[in-house]
Amino acid sequence: MRFSFFIAKRHLFSQHKIGYISFISIISIIGLSLGVAALILTISILNGFEQEVKSKLIDFDAHIRLRLFYQESMDTTSKVDSTLNSIGEIKYIAPYIHRSVMIRHGNETEGVVLEGISEKDIHNTLRIDRFLSKGKIDFSEENKYSGIVIGKKLAEKLNVDIDDKVYLFILHGSQGIGSRPKIGKFRLTGIYDSGIADYDDIFVYTGLKSAQRIYELDNTFSGYQILLSNPLNADKIATQINKELGFPYHAMSWNDLHSNLFRWLEVQRLPIIIVFGLIALVAIFNIISSLMMIVLEKTKDIGILKSMGVNNSQITGIFMIEGGLIGIAGTLLGFLVAIFLSWIQMKFSVISIPEDVYFMSKLPVLLNWKDFLYIGIGTLIFSLIATFYPAIKSKKLLPGEATRYE
Repeated sequence: MRFSFFIAKRHLFSQHKIGYISFISIISIIGLSLGVAALILTISILNGFEQEVKSKLIDFDAHIRLRLFYQESMDTTSKVDSTLNSIGEIKYIAPYIHRSVMIRHGNETEGVVLEGISEKDIHNTLRIDRFLSKGKIDFSEENKYSGIVIGKKLAEKLNVDIDDKVYLFILHGSQGIGSRPKIGKFRLTGIYDSGIADYDDIFVYTGLKSAQRIYELDNTFSGYQILLSNPLNADKIATQINKELGFPYHAMSWNDLHSNLFRWLEVQRLPIIIVFGLIALVAIFNIISSLMMIVLEKTKDIGILKSMGVNNSQITGIFMIEGGLIGIAGTLLGFLVAIFLSWIQMKFSVISIPEDVYFMSKLPVLLNWKDFLYIGIGTLIFSLIATFYPAIKSKKLLPGEATRYE
């Protein structure tokens, strides 16, 4: 093995009669490193997107929402309370109201979703105060105007600012055509900016009592917002709640509520990885070209080695080691390039993206050691596979024919 390694190293990095052989070896290493770096960066960006989206959704929404299948409102029952309190991972429960409504300011009107929740509970579940860009969360009544909090995008559409008055229009299903809607008066106390367009543009928040009064719900509500000690267990806990409570109760995790978004991310992942994986595959073919050039240029040397008693397995070992050296060098260099570029992006945010489209203002990067492991092993395997054909060609060379014209 030491002999094969010595010859392989000489083939790759020593001077040759064909002066560009070493140059081709270096180009093969650079090409492979760029392919590896592109694949690592692609997967890291996809991981970053998924992690950032999940983090924002978990931070800005309840981990589980419990509602009824066929009714818009429910009441507190001992069965529900005892079931939820018996699950150790549940750390907070808050009743809430979730209804569609029209909001108006001046001549501007928009359709939104009103969520009613007590001021204490909103700090413990949705925690919108972390995203406030203006004002504060204050659901108290002032001059018969209840406090309300809306998103930044919606505030821009309505041309509304802190302390401005807005009106909510509720048209009950039981009312006939031409009947007047119920109108609620509200005072804007806060504007939030979560970076999630689906929330900032649609969801508005007020106190639970104010929402119950405008919808004439007495003490009933839409359901419970549930907070867990570990949000990643939301699917398992939601399944447990559904099993214990049964119909008509229905618990949905944050993953269920945004399943279309996560399915879209998964659909995008495979074709993107395939496209950038082809770049690395092209670099693998460059290894075959490099080794074939060495076989052609070293025909006489291979013949001399065979005439001196070097067997075919040792000749094969030389080219396997050469492919392995190119694979290792290209993989490690690709890792370094990927880590360096990722650090530049994470440190200086060189690449920015539209926040209203992607939920974030900068391109996210999340490096995972498993990606490095799988890509590194795969690259080395393909690099060794690329040595098969050049190795077979070298084995077929006869000592007499290789040295006949030398």
